[in-house]
Amino acid sequence: MKNIDTILFDLDGTLIDTNEIIIKSFDSTFQKHLPKITLTRDKIISFIGPTLQETFGSYTKDPFLIQDMINSYRDFYVKYEVGNFEIYPDVLEVVQDLNNKGYNLGIVTSKFKVAAWPSFSFYDLQDYFQVFVALDDVKYPKPHRNPIDTALSRFPSYKKAIMIGDNQGDILAGKNAGIYGAGVEWSLKGANHLLEVNPDFMLSNMKDIYRIIKLIDEE
Repeated sequence: MKNIDTILFDLDGTLIDTNEIIIKSFDSTFQKHLPKITLTRDKIISFIGPTLQETFGSYTKDPFLIQDMINSYRDFYVKYEVGNFEIYPDVLEVVQDLNNKGYNLGIVTSKFKVAAWPSFSFYDLQDYFQVFVALDDVKYPKPHRNPIDTALSRFPSYKKAIMIGDNQGDILAGKNAGIYGAGVEWSLKGANHLLEVNPDFMLSNMKDIYRIIKLIDEE
């Protein structure tokens, strides 16, 4: 009998590599609206994870400018998204297998669904995930527990769950909701960045989820 039956994943940077188009979208947006601000690649990488509202709000308090920047970011992202993302190794094989074995599978992303869905559906991942929670669906984004609680409430039932992602907010959201929080070592920000928030587990590759499931089931 499975001890853990529910696995939640972040999407971008966890299952699908969209890092470069995200970086280019931020760069284009700042060049258009705040051209006097010089951003390093490392600084732009730090924007990955929080919501666009939070990121742009740290550079201006003008709500109209913030919305204009969000619109510009989304327009650029949607225009150039196709051809600029790639599913990580073994993701499709693993989620197909987990679905066949009867695990509850869910996505918890900090993107609005309209932006997150194209890359998700490109690989037909909707065939294996029963729950998809986007920013549209929650009042508070990760690291608040609200997105996790929302996802778990959409399964008919669950016993024990884990949240897996490439950002500190993913790990903290899981822990804040009282479930396991795990990081992925292929995070663009690096494994050491994730270790700062004391994840319960770290995945070295996608297939490493089986090791973690075994550890939890043996508790």
